[in-house]
Amino acid sequence: MQQRRLTILQSIVDEHIATGEPVGSKNLSDFLGFSSATIRSEMAKLESEGYIFQPHTSAGRVPTQKGYRAYVNLVIPSSETLNTEYIRQFAESRGIEKILKIISVISGGNTAFCVTPDALFTTGLAATLSQPDFTEQEKTIRFAQLIDNLSDFVSSIEFDQGAMLKTYIGTENPYKFAQDFAAIVAYFPFSAKPCVLGVLGPMRIPYKKIIPYLMSLGEAFKQQRLLEQ
Repeated sequence: MQQRRLTILQSIVDEHIATGEPVGSKNLSDFLGFSSATIRSEMAKLESEGYIFQPHTSAGRVPTQKGYRAYVNLVIPSSETLNTEYIRQFAESRGIEKILKIISVISGGNTAFCVTPDALFTTGLAATLSQPDFTEQEKTIRFAQLIDNLSDFVSSIEFDQGAMLKTYIGTENPYKFAQDFAAIVAYFPFSAKPCVLGVLGPMRIPYKKIIPYLMSLGEAFKQQRLLEQ
């Protein structure tokens, strides 16, 4: 994809994640430095290629599943800007429920979860369902069904050898109740048992914030070799 078009797509996704609202060309022109005409032209191309769509006449644009995937593929999981030592110490001194609350906040008020062989923890469901993405009753019910069946959702995930983190967007989700939503999941040892830790929410999860955090948290646990304790 042409760099200018890619920059505009990234900006549309960033703005929509932050506000939940369609993004117009004028909003982007104000801080990207391109003219509104140029942005409209590039948005038309992005729309024809299936990366964004217009929810209704006279509205701005919203990312599609394809647009989110292109965006996420550009998010390089990196812990360079995070204090990994603080994360390690925090993980050692706090229980998993406290860790999940932090993850939920970092992910913008989405549902954080942890599934081990003998326990299941979740937090943030009320905050997730209060977001504007859940104004439709049927969508709200599907998300509640997903949370009610978290063990089945986790069982449907196939982790590649050596791939600690996976991101599923929309219909990429292998579990039927999850196909309207996004999931970021990490597999690593915690308290001497294998664990799946992750976040579930609408497709506009703040990927740039939560992917590096989950990667850093997972690496902190791996370095401590908690599985062997």
